[in-house]
Amino acid sequence: MKAKHERVIAALERREPDRVPTMDMTFEYAKIYEILDKRPFPLGRLFGNKYASKALDRLAPGPLTPFFVEKSMDVLTYDRTAAAVELGFDAAWVTYPPVWRYDDSRNMYDIGGKEYKIVFDGKGNLGTPMYTGGRIKSAEDWRSWPKEDLLRLPEKNRKFFSKLQKDFGDKIFIFFAFVDGIFGYTWGALGFERFVIAARKERAFVERIVRFYTDLYCLMLEAVADAGVPGVIYADDMAYRSGPMINPKQLDSLLGDSLRRLTETAHMLGMKIVVHSCGNVYRLLDWFADCGFDGVHALEPTAGMELSEVKRMVGDRLCLLGNVDVTHVLVDASREEVFEAVRQAIAAAGKNGGYIVAPTNSHQDVSVERLRWLVEAAEVYGRYPLG
Repeated sequence: MKAKHERVIAALERREPDRVPTMDMTFEYAKIYEILDKRPFPLGRLFGNKYASKALDRLAPGPLTPFFVEKSMDVLTYDRTAAAVELGFDAAWVTYPPVWRYDDSRNMYDIGGKEYKIVFDGKGNLGTPMYTGGRIKSAEDWRSWPKEDLLRLPEKNRKFFSKLQKDFGDKIFIFFAFVDGIFGYTWGALGFERFVIAARKERAFVERIVRFYTDLYCLMLEAVADAGVPGVIYADDMAYRSGPMINPKQLDSLLGDSLRRLTETAHMLGMKIVVHSCGNVYRLLDWFADCGFDGVHALEPTAGMELSEVKRMVGDRLCLLGNVDVTHVLVDASREEVFEAVRQAIAAAGKNGGYIVAPTNSHQDVSVERLRWLVEAAEVYGRYPLG
């Protein structure tokens, strides 16, 4: 719908739309199929069966596994976009991740070298994998790491997002998001302790990885722009609840030029670009704006982020997205509490435009019913002029 696109663009440009927009970011397998009224296959039963898991242990490292994993990602990502449309959101954060490889029925890794533990929710559905470490320990490891699959990602995403845009582009504003950011892929492949040491003592090694992912990300932007995608979320967690993961000056020294190149590329291609970082990002807000981003997400209330303060600090430079809690408000709060949380968020950040209502993250305990309430509350309290 043209109105949804105009609404999102106006907010990203810090103008008043007809109504405060909403953005979905539901990634959990079980929730997507609950929204679509489909019955997911509880893979936990398969992985938990001792005979099936033994067979999976033998088959997982084989050449057919990436093919089947990517086909499942095709279906799941397509369905998660359909689910956002079904819920009535104005925009959707969409990540297409054909990056997973399996060691066995319990452990997996991605094509960038990060290792994960396979996890399931209480009903046996696949959950978000748990990061456990990295496989790149030295410059030689990085030099010899097979990068062919990484280099194929732009074309895979161009094809997939072309279909997604064709089928859903007139129904919802699609934000493309890569699986992780430059910072996340760099430290994640090494492990954080190894990264911190390497950033000081082996700077050229770390900068080589940063340059690779900067180039790759720019190619991804070109690819999804060709597919007609109007927006990008650069997802790269750079903060804990206590503040930035490393000194902001070090972040700028390592990543500043890369982030400015990404935002310039996105804007040159006609796309809006938003930065996502969990945690307390007060000390990074001005830097995000200086790097050229159009907006910032997640603004976690559980990390001490107050929308009114963020609005005061950078509301004239960045659109604010998120701040709706996923630990209580969208999990087990009453309808009245959800409506009040949305009302307060809009009151704190919606003045003169520049705010998009959204959860701070995706979580397996988030309630589909409460996501519907979020959308309803935005309709009630988000009409301009705000009352």
